[in-house]
Amino acid sequence: MKILITGGAGFIGKWIVEKLPSETEIVIVDSLDEQVHKTSRQFAPELQARATCIKADVRDIEAYREAAEGTDVIVNLVAQTGTGQSMYEISKYVQHNADGTAKLLELISTLKQKPRRIVLSSSRAVYGEGAFADGTEIYYTKGRRLHELQKGIWEVCNEQGKPLQALPMRETQLANPTSVYGLTKLWQEQLVQNYCDNQNIDAVIFRFQNVYGPKQELGNPYTGIIGIFTNSIVQKNSVELFEDGLMTRDFVFVGDVAEAVVKSALYKQPISSIINIGSGQATTLKELVEIIAHITNKKPEVRISGRFRVGDIRHAVADMSCYETLLGEWKPTPLEQGLREYLSWYLGQVPPSEADLQTSLKEMEQKGLLKVSK
Repeated sequence: MKILITGGAGFIGKWIVEKLPSETEIVIVDSLDEQVHKTSRQFAPELQARATCIKADVRDIEAYREAAEGTDVIVNLVAQTGTGQSMYEISKYVQHNADGTAKLLELISTLKQKPRRIVLSSSRAVYGEGAFADGTEIYYTKGRRLHELQKGIWEVCNEQGKPLQALPMRETQLANPTSVYGLTKLWQEQLVQNYCDNQNIDAVIFRFQNVYGPKQELGNPYTGIIGIFTNSIVQKNSVELFEDGLMTRDFVFVGDVAEAVVKSALYKQPISSIINIGSGQATTLKELVEIIAHITNKKPEVRISGRFRVGDIRHAVADMSCYETLLGEWKPTPLEQGLREYLSWYLGQVPPSEADLQTSLKEMEQKGLLKVSK
């Protein structure tokens, strides 16, 4: 089998390449964007040994048109991924995520042999706040209102001010993004679905929750909360929690994500579905800090600051029943086990500077997107 992986030199791509069967022919197209590849602007040696590596923007389709011929499966991982950054670098996210996907599909339309399957990495960001329950009633919300956040009202409430119960995110729920990033991921999904329906190509769209694990770029300020918390606890023995520290996220180990992608790429039968990828376990940020502190044998100073990011959602956890129906049993890595693997790797790396990690927060503050409750 021949597989083309756009964005394949990144965090998840490295794991996918490692888990693909040895007889698979692999082509990687990656621009090695400086924000994502701060440590090195070169393809990693293990990727060069295993794949044909092409340094190119996915929109520059002439740079990899010839290499794409004969591809059986295309895995599209390439995207700008900073949720907060997307709220002020809007055209950048639209151009890279939406236009990048459109250009890739234009390239596919010219190939003599079209792929049998396209696998797209999407995001739980397309759900926005997701669905909420109030007794038997189901609610969808456009997002928490700024004036409520400024008063320290963190939970999503009904019109009477009563907190609603967050429901696990299901693929059948209304897609209602609260960020530009989420919008562009939804556009990616719609572009791929529309194109594949018209070309009789099998489309698999994975909506990833918060992916973490070894090989994640430490110097990227948009890389994820686990990297930021780990650095703060290990290097400073202190950590700041936004809001009240009780917002929840679904943290899924990168090895599990890569296995799901590889399984879908090799799967013989049609799938043609949108599928969540998460642990199925909701964890508060306060609990996350406690687990990292326990593993590192630290007692960090935890500061609940009351600061909040405009556009952040309150709760997120994946319903994994669709995956199990289509692809079989899902046995995610327990969070503490995954964090131990991550921290073992982290301690062998050169730690990023605090200035680098604060870049995104400073930018959001300047743009009026990072505020404090009164």
